[in-house]
Amino acid sequence: MRAMGTRSISSLLTVVLNALRLAVAIVLAITVVLLLAGVNVGPQIDFIGPSVDAGPDAAMSIPVLLEVDAATHPVTAPSLGIDDAQLHNVTGALRFPARKGPLFVANAAVLTGSLVFALWLLGQLRGLSRTVRDGRPFVPANATRLRRIAWAVILGELAWSAVMFLESYYAATHFAAAGLRFDSRPHFNVFVIIDGLIILVIAEVFREGTRLDEDRSLTI
Repeated sequence: MRAMGTRSISSLLTVVLNALRLAVAIVLAITVVLLLAGVNVGPQIDFIGPSVDAGPDAAMSIPVLLEVDAATHPVTAPSLGIDDAQLHNVTGALRFPARKGPLFVANAAVLTGSLVFALWLLGQLRGLSRTVRDGRPFVPANATRLRRIAWAVILGELAWSAVMFLESYYAATHFAAAGLRFDSRPHFNVFVIIDGLIILVIAEVFREGTRLDEDRSLTI
């Protein structure tokens, strides 16, 4: 299958990105309407999308990091002859009745901001794929788009890590459970940061390719 042109990989990717962008726009619109209507909306950290709970059982979820007491929750593997396994760095989502206040407002802002960010990022990717589909990959706009995507990946990972830390810190300072200890510590994915830096390098390659393509056009 061809990489550029009609009925190519880039053409298929453009269609997929258009569909995803439309879906995110719809979810964003629904979320904003629900928030303005006063319906409880809490972010699902393991799946970026609104968690809507209306009525008397309204609830919200936040990410948590757990340390499990081995004495209270022993883990064994009789078939392997192991009777002292332990759980470490357990992550999950803590669900509890929603309360209007700073946490609710912050989570609503995180959810809305995440959807806006996803919509913008999909727009950048769509613009990139459309130029490749049309056989014009080396245009100045693509180098700019790639730089934006690279910084979005890097800063997005740092921002998301900060959100995860603050949410888990809230759980650690407000909740308790038998045999469990809520923990919180900064954590970010180094590989995501490296991916962002790689995209920055590719952006510079595109910029140089654009310059060479323009020079060749002037020469011809």
